[in-house]
Amino acid sequence: MFLLSYHLDAAHLVVELGTVVDLDNEAAIEREIVRLLPCCGPRAIIVDIRTPLLTPRALGLLLRVRGQAEERGVSMAVVAGYEKAREVLSAAGLHRVLRVASSLPGAELRNRGCRPVAEASRNGTPGDRRSAPQAAGASQRPLGPYADTSRPRFPGEG
Repeated sequence: MFLLSYHLDAAHLVVELGTVVDLDNEAAIEREIVRLLPCCGPRAIIVDIRTPLLTPRALGLLLRVRGQAEERGVSMAVVAGYEKAREVLSAAGLHRVLRVASSLPGAELRNRGCRPVAEASRNGTPGDRRSAPQAAGASQRPLGPYADTSRPRFPGEG
């Protein structure tokens, strides 16, 4: 099995996964990615998924590779360019665990610990009252689509 890989910069190794992961190629793909970890010495690896179809075997492979990368002190992010692939990762609860982004620059930011622009802009823009620092003693009100449903309600308050 041969996977295309290249250095984005001195700290990031990109591995392109352009095939659907199934029983026949799962072990070979995992061996290839893990083989690239110690020899190249990057601080971060980015797996660029080039297919819209993510199988359960692909999810397992990504989690195992992430674990082996962490053992070597290498952080990992995943690029899922297809909306369907991002939906599968999100539905499986792996969106944050695998640091999923929709582009290489986004994955690079995720490896640095930055939130994607879409998530950051949801919390407010500069000058918006939601992004202003809270005054001392002011209550921190949760924001988001489910914020009102997650707070306890008392009759007569509200």
